[in-house]
Amino acid sequence: MSAPDGLDALPVLGVGASLSFGAEPDPVALAAAPGGPAFIEYAGAAQHTWLAEPLGRLRAAGVPVLYHPSCLNLCGPDPNPPAWLAAVDAHVRAAGSAWLAQDVAVCFIGPTPGYSIQLGYFIPPVLTQPALDEAAARVAEVRAAVDVPLLLEPAPVTFHLGDMDIFTWLGQLAERTGCGLLLDAGHVVSHQFAAGRGLTEGLETLPLERVIELHVAGGVLQEHEGRRYYLDAHDLPPLPEAWQVLRWLLERCPNLRAVCVECEGAAAQAVLPMLQKTRERVAFGALSEALRDKARAELAT
Repeated sequence: MSAPDGLDALPVLGVGASLSFGAEPDPVALAAAPGGPAFIEYAGAAQHTWLAEPLGRLRAAGVPVLYHPSCLNLCGPDPNPPAWLAAVDAHVRAAGSAWLAQDVAVCFIGPTPGYSIQLGYFIPPVLTQPALDEAAARVAEVRAAVDVPLLLEPAPVTFHLGDMDIFTWLGQLAERTGCGLLLDAGHVVSHQFAAGRGLTEGLETLPLERVIELHVAGGVLQEHEGRRYYLDAHDLPPLPEAWQVLRWLLERCPNLRAVCVECEGAAAQAVLPMLQKTRERVAFGALSEALRDKARAELAT
């Protein structure tokens, strides 16, 4: 099944790592290591000049990069200022990012743009039809200003608020706006726990042909008054629940182009085995033939 809205023209990047510049593990050093990531995904300031030196080193080494910021409102009532959108577009162009991805969340409040960290974390949307209409307007702002495809990611949650299911809500948003999807296995676990469902229950309602990228990352399970909660912890290994969701998605997403191991803050010596494990799962379990072949080629080098 080909991807809709021109998403089938996106390159196959293989298995990469999400890392932070200026912190360990060092993205440039890790990419140069045997068995290192096939691409680097990163967050960072909207102003690309702040990261010109490490991005230039990765470009010189032939390592693709993906910009995954936390500075855009992809839902909520507050619009993204044109100058802020122009800065993100300039960053994407300077980095050569094949697509732009971000969690669907509120990153700033009011007319002054900023980053999700300033609010403490992503503020996820209320899952209602009016909130979906607002999100479609925010996404349209970004799509009109940034000249690469946009992938929508559900942010992690500890509660469910609204009368719609997250997968129905997100799928409708992607189809209305012509966007692709990025699914983080741990974030999916968080939504399933919040809704009191099984790990893969209801995932088939997503437009899986739009899923271009998957993430797997470390996490922590907590329990309170009989309820379980999932919290991101990228410095730790992925939990069995996240691997289970990742496997389910690998086997059902026909147009996958990339799988990313989020490992900011992890010990450098732990990242390479995690990449190896992920490549093996992709090489022998992905529905996407092109991604399977890419992962197998990475394993052979």
